[in-house]
Amino acid sequence: MANRKLLTCVLAGLLLLASDTSLPAAQLNLEYSALTSTIDKLSDSDRMTVYDAIALIKKGNNGQALARLNALNDRQPDNSAIRILTAYALLQVGNLLGAFENAQAAEKTPGGNAYACWFLAKVALLSGRNEVCRREMSHLEKGGAPAAQIRELRAELTAKEKGKPKN
Repeated sequence: MANRKLLTCVLAGLLLLASDTSLPAAQLNLEYSALTSTIDKLSDSDRMTVYDAIALIKKGNNGQALARLNALNDRQPDNSAIRILTAYALLQVGNLLGAFENAQAAEKTPGGNAYACWFLAKVALLSGRNEVCRREMSHLEKGGAPAAQIRELRAELTAKEKGKPKN
């Protein structure tokens, strides 16, 4: 067990070193309140670990938050809130690929969390995966997500595509 914790810390450190720090920090605001219902399903111990990780993220200590969240992801692979928090912390350190993979994992968790769809759409947009963004917008439209969220996503996607040179 101690070796696993050490490995998790080492991996989190390597993620920080391997990430492209030239990328801007996340261009999205995380809505912590949207994660509450999923966090509340955790054990007291895991819930406290999540709240510790959130506090670290808010302070900008994303590497430390990732170490805690990675251990939770091993124990709670189907908890979308943990995956979203992991993706957000990875965005903050400039690891778009890791963020995208965790956002996808969050969206695939059981329970059909609309916030996970919105979050994946935003991360997909940031990482240049426009088709995934479109697919998630479609899910949000069918799921009755707030129209303002969908309009915002559509406007961001359109602006990004217009700024892209056509081949």
